[in-house]
Amino acid sequence: MDPDLERILRMHARFLAAGTVIDPDLSIASLGVDSLDMIELVVQLEGRFDVEIPPDEVTPETFSTPASIWRLLCQLDPRLAANESSRL
Repeated sequence: MDPDLERILRMHARFLAAGTVIDPDLSIASLGVDSLDMIELVVQLEGRFDVEIPPDEVTPETFSTPASIWRLLCQLDPRLAANESSRL
């Protein structure tokens, strides 16, 4: 998982113990992220990854898991996917 995405998610994940690995397929809700956190999460993602997340992309499906959020970010900025590939 991208370290910046993980850091941002950890700031909102009330149910995640320190040091616990975030499963990319775990639901955001099970991490303790609520609807108010989601708004702040979108703002932080836009700022950190220098993207604009269209309002119609802010859906329960798109923001269901860390992996689905990462897919959206990579769609908005394909360089992110390229950078991820270079880390493997």
